[in-house]
Amino acid sequence: MNDKLKNFANAIRALSIDMVNEANSGHQGTPLGFADVMSVLFNEFIDFAPGKADRDRLILSAGHASPMLYATIYLTQKTSLSLDDLKNFRKLGARCQGHPKLDRDIGIEMTTGALGQGIATAVGFAIALKKKGLKSKVYVITGDGCLMEGVSHEAMTLASKLNLDNLIVLFDDNDVVVDGFASEFTTDNIARFQSYGFETVEANGHDYDDIRTALNKAKKATKPVFISFKTKIGYPAEKCGTNACHSRFISNEDAKKFRKSFGFSEKPFEIPREILWQKSEIVVPETDCNLDKEKLHKIINNIKNDFIQSPCATSTREPCGIVFGELCQHFPEIIGGAADLSHSTATISENNKIITALNFSGDYINYSIREHAMGCAMNGLAIEGFIPYGGTYLVFSDYMRPAIRNAALMKIAPVFVLTHDSIAVGEDGVTHQPIEQLSSLRLMPDLNVMRPSCNVEVAECIELAVLNRTTPTALILSREVIENVRTAHTDNNLCEKGMYELAGFDNDGHEKISIIATGSEVTLATNAKNALKDFNIRVISAPCLELFDLQDAEYKSSVLSGRKLFIEAGSPDIWYKYKTQEDDVILGITQFGESGTSADLFEKFGFTVENIKKLIEQ
Repeated sequence: MNDKLKNFANAIRALSIDMVNEANSGHQGTPLGFADVMSVLFNEFIDFAPGKADRDRLILSAGHASPMLYATIYLTQKTSLSLDDLKNFRKLGARCQGHPKLDRDIGIEMTTGALGQGIATAVGFAIALKKKGLKSKVYVITGDGCLMEGVSHEAMTLASKLNLDNLIVLFDDNDVVVDGFASEFTTDNIARFQSYGFETVEANGHDYDDIRTALNKAKKATKPVFISFKTKIGYPAEKCGTNACHSRFISNEDAKKFRKSFGFSEKPFEIPREILWQKSEIVVPETDCNLDKEKLHKIINNIKNDFIQSPCATSTREPCGIVFGELCQHFPEIIGGAADLSHSTATISENNKIITALNFSGDYINYSIREHAMGCAMNGLAIEGFIPYGGTYLVFSDYMRPAIRNAALMKIAPVFVLTHDSIAVGEDGVTHQPIEQLSSLRLMPDLNVMRPSCNVEVAECIELAVLNRTTPTALILSREVIENVRTAHTDNNLCEKGMYELAGFDNDGHEKISIIATGSEVTLATNAKNALKDFNIRVISAPCLELFDLQDAEYKSSVLSGRKLFIEAGSPDIWYKYKTQEDDVILGITQFGESGTSADLFEKFGFTVENIKKLIEQ
């Protein structure tokens, strides 16, 4: 049996060498050093069956070792991944990208590469499998790089608190980082994971019997498991065990010698047929999350109508919990949460039930103060077909930005609820007053940033976010109380076009001026229209610039025609692309805020009707 395992491991090594040499780019050290573990894992333990709902999940958190994953998948013959795909490694348009990209058809469960994203997102996968009632395991391969990233601490403590006994962390303990030896920079990972409450196992990563024993212990564990496999990076090369073999270090001539020592042909990409698994039928992955759109739209419209029938001034964070709380009652796919700010972000309702280590039937996760891990876990849940939403303050989106970016890269659709959205946070001071966050999030491709202006727009934006299964949403909400700007019910979702006319021109004979605003500043724009009777003003609400940019030229021209004043209590840079006239004006903020009441701050930075009049008259 060990001969079979050795041949499979050497085939991983040979193909990994060939892929990197063909591309003249990539990493060979980890694929060579961890190949023995991969061989035992795939031949004896993991249920690798892409497309099957109850398969085990394998996540390569150490994404630079992607040749190892591609080679292994090819050897199983269980997917459409071909030898030609391996030969195109790292080339333009290739299926085998430099770091793994989500492709469930071939068993790539998520996009990894940025260190820490894989091991943290694995927690979301593990929660999802618990929610589905599956006995499958989540295996995650990690190295020192991922474990040094702070998000690994956040995620692993969360895994322990939820006792995710279906999570198995496979640590490639090769003691090598790019700048030297990992032991010079890190801590005792065994002691660390023991302190978390994990079951820990140590094994020789080049001894098949030892690897087998460790994986057997892990499968039987009643706690999350951390296995430290002691390996030599680049094994069995002459330079193995040093950082000299972290990236590409094997020449084409040396590659021939390696292949010959393995008993293989010296020609690149040639593998003895007996090593390949028997070709099996390829299973098409099931479609996730078939949400009843008509039911959702009906519920949202009922909520909108209730808001209009019982008007009251409120922050935009408050209706968030009302809407999501109602949706959770009807759609088990929706799972909420917050980073220790459930009531402050209003993401929780009296209807929500907390998920615990003893009961995964709930619909809400207390992530505690783990913004980054929360974002990653939400990504894992989203990949598995759930619709997760999770709350923190907008200024703390910086802590979870890598997770937001990874969601956009993977084209999955978690909803990041980000409250306390401007200087109106007030007395909390400059550390809690977001300035640049809105614009910086809007600069991220494939992310919808929605800043609704009232409770009705909150409901509409949530409907759009829940329906969109290929784009994540950043839902930006206020803490301060604002007036209702939507007073008439419509079954149509007006936010769908990104910008729409909230109040039209009504003072003929005067120059037409459009005030375009988002969030709480829409109330200011409406107040300005009502107060400045000598001007012909219309108000445009702009809850989502990304959706507006998707509209046809005729619609965009109708919204942006004529003279305009843009108002948003944040960095103004993003608005310049919508200026169509020289005398268009942008009212924003180009410095950090100050501590004080929201009213004083809005006065200081010019967010008043009086200043709007001056800007229009200038």
